[in-house]
Amino acid sequence: MLRFVKVVSVLSLLLSAAFMSGQTAPPRIFFSDLESGPSTGGQNNNGVWVTIWGKGFGATQGTSTVTVGGGAVVNYPLWSDGKIIFQLGAAAKTGSIIVNVPGIGASNGLPFTVRAGNIFFVATSGNDANTGSLTSPWKTIPNAKNAIAAGDTAYIEDGVAQTSQDNFTAYLSMDNNGASNSGTAAAPKALIAYPNANVTVGVAGGLYYGIRTPNIGVNIDYWVISQLHIVGGTQAMDVGGTGWRIIGNEMQCPGADDQVGCFQMSGADQAKFYGNEVHNAGINPTSSKFYHAVYFSTDSNHVDVGWNHIHDNFTCRALQFHSSPLCTPACGATDTTGFNQFDLHVHDNLIHGDNCNGINFATVDPSKGTVEAYNNVIYHVGLMDPLQLGAAFSCIYVAGITNNGTPGTGSVEVFNNTLSDCAANNSANASGSRGAFGVAGGPATLIMHLRNNVAYQLPGEIYIDGSLAQITGDKNLWFGVGSGPAQTTNNINADPLLANRSIGDYHILTGSPAINTGLTIVPSNPFEPNPGPTIDTDKDGVLRAQGAGYDLGAYEFFSGATTRPNPPTNVRAAVH
Repeated sequence: MLRFVKVVSVLSLLLSAAFMSGQTAPPRIFFSDLESGPSTGGQNNNGVWVTIWGKGFGATQGTSTVTVGGGAVVNYPLWSDGKIIFQLGAAAKTGSIIVNVPGIGASNGLPFTVRAGNIFFVATSGNDANTGSLTSPWKTIPNAKNAIAAGDTAYIEDGVAQTSQDNFTAYLSMDNNGASNSGTAAAPKALIAYPNANVTVGVAGGLYYGIRTPNIGVNIDYWVISQLHIVGGTQAMDVGGTGWRIIGNEMQCPGADDQVGCFQMSGADQAKFYGNEVHNAGINPTSSKFYHAVYFSTDSNHVDVGWNHIHDNFTCRALQFHSSPLCTPACGATDTTGFNQFDLHVHDNLIHGDNCNGINFATVDPSKGTVEAYNNVIYHVGLMDPLQLGAAFSCIYVAGITNNGTPGTGSVEVFNNTLSDCAANNSANASGSRGAFGVAGGPATLIMHLRNNVAYQLPGEIYIDGSLAQITGDKNLWFGVGSGPAQTTNNINADPLLANRSIGDYHILTGSPAINTGLTIVPSNPFEPNPGPTIDTDKDGVLRAQGAGYDLGAYEFFSGATTRPNPPTNVRAAVH
């Protein structure tokens, strides 16, 4: 049965205020829903609300404040340790969002641009013939989607639910009656839940799509979709285009199956997928090998996937990158789609409870742009065969596939991840695709390069699998099933002293051999279109290095006060 629950940031779900002793870490902002908006208009003429996610803000506000461009913001509808909502107010200026916690210090800055734009509202008491103001709101999300212009923001109030078809077999089709419906890079369009509101798009077992961009021959670009509960009969979201920000949503596709994903982007460019929770997708206990929880498909490049919680799905892959030609075999050699993907950044995610891979870089070409996975915690995946055989089961996998164009070469960089209980599946179908890490093949020059990772495997599991000559690395910790593989150098073969695997706490404890034993990692290329954050913090936002060197795994050991995660919810049974 589908549970309609309040959309809560994955960070809010996972972070509690149980403190260790010692100096407190400064607050850290990870991301925001809006990167720009007006400081006037809307409710009380104070402009847009902005939501930021991070860590160390404090369980309550007290005397802490947020400033934007040096100006104090107004009206805080929510303040928690991992999430703050505030309204800009007239004092906000173009500059950095900064959280100030007295006695502890200021956070890092997150850029924000104050600009022109209109603010609208959707409410259960509204009417689509209204003006869309706070006192004269619209009634439906499709009307808001069609009515707003580039730079406008529509806030959807508590209780609004879109449960009938908008267009093209979707509860919300992002076209405007068959025409393009785009924002711009400087002035995106935005559909965002009003502060602390419960907003639902879709019905379990209903229409195929929750939200989609239809194939109507025009691009639909530059949208922000934030803090909605999105349900699809098969796909919660199927969108494509440039400049999409999918931020802090909850997505479910119970009982679904097809050659797609519960969330899918095709032709994505400069996409941000941050802080979303994707769960309860697929047929219990397993869907087909073609159905995935999160799927970046045909020619999706310049993609940043961070701080998401992808868990307890009955799909094959939890997160897959796979580019397929759209026209083959009819087009033959003239097909100009389905080329290998590049400039892909996968970081700070929590992934567990899935039947096949945790992360599958299936069709990638690192020689064209960085392909990397770092600061991820992945455990209890690779659980069972899908309905069709031929899947793969590693926590992190490079399939080495090329469907069109030149095969990929170069190094997929995999570093500072913590992996455990990867690929317990021992069926014949799992041959060559088990282990914490796996490479299926492709050119010998396509390499998985491992650094600073922690792999804690259980009896009967293995560390690496597949085309072993294509796996290299340095300074990784291996534990549970013997010494580390010969393909990597400077292996550390010891218990990493994880805090509590039974509740999903993969922090390292005092005395861990993972402390100060890692390599310093150079950030990804800042000149790429979508470089992602600089790699100077761990999954908690703690600066690396806290000691003489980088620590291994997703978490840097911090001897002062910092928050720790609550046990993950709705966990599929794991072997411990």
